[in-house]
Order: sequence, then C-alpha cells, then structure tokens
Amino acid sequence: MVMVLSIAALLVGCVTAPKAGKTRKLNHIGLFWLNEPGNLANRQKLIDAAHRFAREIPEVQLLSVGQSVPKGNALLDTSFDICLIMQFDDQAAMDRYARHAVHVNAAQEVFLPLSKRIQFYDFIAE
Repeated sequence: MVMVLSIAALLVGCVTAPKAGKTRKLNHIGLFWLNEPGNLANRQKLIDAAHRFAREIPEVQLLSVGQSVPKGNALLDTSFDICLIMQFDDQAAMDRYARHAVHVNAAQEVFLPLSKRIQFYDFIAE
C-alpha cells in the first residue's frame, strides 16, 4: 500500500502546470525524402545547408539534423532520408527565418531540387 501511495504521489508531481515565466519554444521538424535516396553527396548537401541555418540565421535557437536510422520497429518510420529539428522563440521568429535569404536560397537551390517529398511538423514545447 505504501508503494502504491508513493507511486501515486510521484505521478501527481509529474502532472503540473507550467512554471510561471517559463518560455514556450516553437519546434519545427522537417522530414525529407531524396529524389535519389542512396546519393550520399545530395544527402550531405541538405545537411550542410541546414547547418548554415544555425550559423547564419539568428532566429534559429537550436538545430539538430541527420539521417534516419536504418532499421526500426513497427512504430518507427524510417522511410525518410533526412530529418531536421529547429527551435525558435516564437512564430514571429520562425517567420523571419523563413524569409531570411540563407533559408530562401537553400530551399530553392538545395531542398526543393533534391527532394521528392518534404513534410513539416510544428509544435509548441510545454
């Protein structure tokens, strides 16, 4: 019984309201399927272009980019070639990033020409 109460107390402690003043960040996830999935040079071009975002666009607070894992389970989608995750302070910051010349050029010269499919997901971190 003591163990059940301890677990219940732990779970109640995990379900809390956000702390006052806590900054909620906008997360932007992009999945890319290459026109030529096995083309390592094209894969690297996408990765390099994404790294430029973090270096040259001040609104990009965090960037993580890489390729999908080669094998997964039934719940893991490994069909994409490249995934990137970026974090912004808010929607306005992401809108400025989207208009930035580095992003516009990379989209036109790298991402769109080399990808057969691109899918984005955005969410606010709690």
